[in-house]
Amino acid sequence: KTESWGAPGVFGWYGSGDNGDIRDGSGRMPSIVGFGTFTSFGMGGYYGDFYNVGIGEMVDTSYAGTWGIGAQLADFSFLQDLSHTLRVAYWRGTNDPGMTKFLTNTGTGWNQSDKGPYGLYLTTNDYLVEFNLDSKYKIYENLEAAMELGYIINGVDKDTWKWGDNQKTDAWKCAVTFRYDF
Repeated sequence: KTESWGAPGVFGWYGSGDNGDIRDGSGRMPSIVGFGTFTSFGMGGYYGDFYNVGIGEMVDTSYAGTWGIGAQLADFSFLQDLSHTLRVAYWRGTNDPGMTKFLTNTGTGWNQSDKGPYGLYLTTNDYLVEFNLDSKYKIYENLEAAMELGYIINGVDKDTWKWGDNQKTDAWKCAVTFRYDF
């Protein structure tokens, strides 16, 4: 079998965000597992995690404070032993924009160079659009090669983050990995 039309799919998530009142705590609902792998750039890859250096933040920390929706066509193939997955996802923040004034480079758990929390912190004014094309090729029975191509359109609001060192640039990734199973 050399040709497959693949499996279409949709996915989505919701993680509550900070409510804007620093005096009553975060306001976020607790979560058991705030992680997942809906996409291969923003939330980890086929063989490991990658960092979204283009917007100055580590994206693959958790889905807390974000919501998103996406679609994919998984495992389509035109050649034997070579398969592809194509994804597109839209991310939006659920954190109140007023909370950004409390994000400084002091205190434990804050990233000193970016002047923000470790990981992704999107407000309701911010969005990301992510595109992925992931390919796997079975070289031998136990040896596989994978190539991940990803692009993220950065829709971080400049007015909300005017105090930060974060750059409003898009991010991209190209990763080639090999895996041998014993």
